[in-house]
Amino acid sequence: MASMPANSMIARHVRSAVGLLFGLTLALVLAVAALAAGAAPAQADDDQGDRAITRYDVTATANPDGTIDVLLDFSFDFADSPGHGPYLTLVTRQEIADDPDHYRVLEITDVQAMSPSGAPADVQTDRQDNGLAIRIGDERIDDVSGVQDYVVSYTVAGIPNSGVGAAGEDEIYWNVIGSAWEIPLENISVAVMAAAPVVEADCRVGDVGSRTRCDSFDVDGGSATFSQGRLEPGEGMSVILAYPEGSFGGVEPILAPRRTFSNSLGVDSPAGIIAAVATVGGLGLIGVRARRRGRDREYLGLTPGLAPTSIDAGDTGPRRKRPIAVQFSPPAGVRPGEIGTLTDEVADPHDVTATIIDLAVRGYLTIEELPAEGKEKPDWRLIRTMDRDWSDLADFEVTLLRGFFPHSSAQETTVTALSTTFHEVMSSAQQALYAEVVARGWFAESPQKVRLRWVGLGVAAILVGLVGTVLLGLLAGLAVLGVPVLLAGILLTALSGAAPARTAAGTAVLAQALGFKQYLEKAEADQIRFEEGEDLFSRYLPYAIAFGVAERWADLFSKLAAQGAPVPEPTWYIGPYHGVGTAIWASGFASSINSFSDIATTAIAATPASSGGSGFSAGGGFSGGGIGGGGGGGW
Repeated sequence: MASMPANSMIARHVRSAVGLLFGLTLALVLAVAALAAGAAPAQADDDQGDRAITRYDVTATANPDGTIDVLLDFSFDFADSPGHGPYLTLVTRQEIADDPDHYRVLEITDVQAMSPSGAPADVQTDRQDNGLAIRIGDERIDDVSGVQDYVVSYTVAGIPNSGVGAAGEDEIYWNVIGSAWEIPLENISVAVMAAAPVVEADCRVGDVGSRTRCDSFDVDGGSATFSQGRLEPGEGMSVILAYPEGSFGGVEPILAPRRTFSNSLGVDSPAGIIAAVATVGGLGLIGVRARRRGRDREYLGLTPGLAPTSIDAGDTGPRRKRPIAVQFSPPAGVRPGEIGTLTDEVADPHDVTATIIDLAVRGYLTIEELPAEGKEKPDWRLIRTMDRDWSDLADFEVTLLRGFFPHSSAQETTVTALSTTFHEVMSSAQQALYAEVVARGWFAESPQKVRLRWVGLGVAAILVGLVGTVLLGLLAGLAVLGVPVLLAGILLTALSGAAPARTAAGTAVLAQALGFKQYLEKAEADQIRFEEGEDLFSRYLPYAIAFGVAERWADLFSKLAAQGAPVPEPTWYIGPYHGVGTAIWASGFASSINSFSDIATTAIAATPASSGGSGFSAGGGFSGGGIGGGGGGGW
């Protein structure tokens, strides 16, 4: 059998790759279109005028079978825009971040309405792919005015999440008021009642992603009440409730298959002068742009690591490669996780691990090594220091501690347990780290946002390039003209990591950090100087983890202990030789610290999300982060 020519094989692979990329892009477009399908009904008025909900009372009864009976009692002020009546949109299908093959489904039944004030209250429903539109009123009467009272009731199934709490609790994480309202809501009250007692309650209000708590909430046995004075258009309200395990009979989320498309088109790509020039020019321009925008700034005329002492920030310019002096201590007031994020512009899992160790060293928790007992890998227990106040900690530190100990009574967890519950906490901690480095003035904006913007532009260019390649190939035989745009998108995506740039202030702190890293990397045992009783090892260990040199730092102090130096025993780590003084350094302590760092970093980096996750494990939840939602207005 004759072998296939090399150029034919290359052409075939190119065509396959282009086809696959086009299929993935088309699937993305279809997914976005599907999301848009559940928007507010077309019959809604575009101009809501000064209409408002002046009172909005929600009474929800959570039944043992997992269904929830909902009663909405509200006052609708038509203001200067008389109309038919109010409308509601309720979400009935949501995408699942970690399950691309299914949708999370809410089944809404038995919708009824009435008007105690005598307004028309006919019910018209329109079931769409992702939502249920409910119009209340008479389409023949369009002059309803003033303030009218309405009562709407329905039953919804699919909201509870069974067994997702830290101790196996059942939870209701419900977007009781969605973020799609077109008018403001005032005097809001929500009451959720269940046969089982409420273990813990919380609520969030505001734009999607907001962690602002509602004005007040209270728990009395199986009843929880929440109140909020006002929500602006586009703001929502989410309630989070935990109940004893089995309160809802182990009901599972309702899932529906999610259809995806992956179509590929074969396209011949003849070479062309226009395409070649456009490719070279476009890629060159992108490279120059990335070089200019992604280059750090620095203070001109100052030694690296120094910043102006006057109010005048002084002149700044592009950062140059210059020698950095060794620093014998970390930058003042800068925590290890912040240094790790500043150094590589990414809030990595090892930055989170460094923060865990740092919190232990500072007395907020204790790390206990557990016996392997035949297991392939050891485990560690994280024990909360119950009498330590968290109010003086940074947001990312509080987020981590809340993730370890989600309930006020929670006192301990294990690294193994984190591997199944820590995903959302990890994400929240990373976002808080990015916010911290921006707040400190080290970056003009979040490095992650900059990277995502470049990736977004790259994906858009890839989309245009793919569509252009296919259309030009099908219609005119000029598919090659779409290739430059496609390649530009790929390059934009590839260079996204180089796009963030530090400010001059960030570069100054970076120089101090890199100088301290040199000290941790190059210091020898006979060069280490510390006062007797001073735990220099523990103080700098979190920074060594952030820099990736923890093993060397631990080995250095093992050598010091072997030489008879008065190396103190860390008080934050409990191991097999805890309490035996310097003998701990001969017991494999350094190896245990390295193992903890490696395994903890791996555990928190590989954590999966779930289709029905806990609202309390996500740093306390956020507005719009639960199940359901929707909006409303007038028609």
